[in-house]
Amino acid sequence: MKKFFFVLVLIILAPTIRAQFDAQFSQYWSCKNYYNPASVGLEKLANVSLINKTQWAGIKNAPQSLYLGIDMPITFSGKAQGVGLNFFSDKLGLFSNSSVMLNYAYKLQRWGGTLSLGGQIGFVIEGFDGTKVVLSGLSPAHDKDDPAIPTTNVQAKAFDAGLGAYYSNESLYIGISGTHLMEPTLDFDDKSSVYVGRIFYVIGGYSIPLNESDIVLLPSTLIKSNLTSSQIDLTLRAQIKNKIWGGMTYRWNNSVVVMVGAKIDNISIGYAYDISTSKLFSVTSGSHEIFASYSFQFALQTKNKSKINKSVRYL
Repeated sequence: MKKFFFVLVLIILAPTIRAQFDAQFSQYWSCKNYYNPASVGLEKLANVSLINKTQWAGIKNAPQSLYLGIDMPITFSGKAQGVGLNFFSDKLGLFSNSSVMLNYAYKLQRWGGTLSLGGQIGFVIEGFDGTKVVLSGLSPAHDKDDPAIPTTNVQAKAFDAGLGAYYSNESLYIGISGTHLMEPTLDFDDKSSVYVGRIFYVIGGYSIPLNESDIVLLPSTLIKSNLTSSQIDLTLRAQIKNKIWGGMTYRWNNSVVVMVGAKIDNISIGYAYDISTSKLFSVTSGSHEIFASYSFQFALQTKNKSKINKSVRYL
């Protein structure tokens, strides 16, 4: 498993993927459920996570993304499992994207750790505010009454699904998944529609305690691909006494990310600042991302009932 994780780094030679339905969260390790349904219920506690990202500050109508994830472990018929629910909302210009996905994972003890196999089902929703479309000033050759451009506030919804596998032990985690496997086409009307293509993810991380110190190094990566183009995040964080952490991410040919965070009892918070390394650097002051999570005890399990035969004389 360790060899497999480090081989993934070789994929950095692939070109960058841009403009997709899914969000680009810099603190991706804090919302694994968003990328891989098999990662739900891995901890002993239930968990609620919230991420808000303002991308490309200073650019009008730049992306605004919000994610809320809830997951918890369950035991059914003596088998370890996990369930979760994801809410996602994203706005970019006149477009709005959102989704609601139900996650489930079945867990097996393998190779000294836990192998989790999971899936998700739900809906993706696409909206377009045609009331704010302005065509004046465009090329005279452009039809200002183009029937392919909605002139009202329209919305479409479609069924979607995803699959994933995830392995973890005390020091390593790695997962592979696919989202939007249904490749839904959302029809606003008979003249305009939006297509959501499949996206595949590989996520992995490793824990390296430093000798005779309270510092743990946490290298990790997230690889995204639609099998035509790809993007990779390479991250290195340092965590002190399991309380505070800081680090950096290099998003290949895209940006550099600086991040800090802290954990207080069952509450975790984090902040990430993306600095663009592309031509966007001259027109934006960067991207801001805030993360918060809360863990709590929530036991949901069913017990196997054993039948006991009693003699009538003892009733």
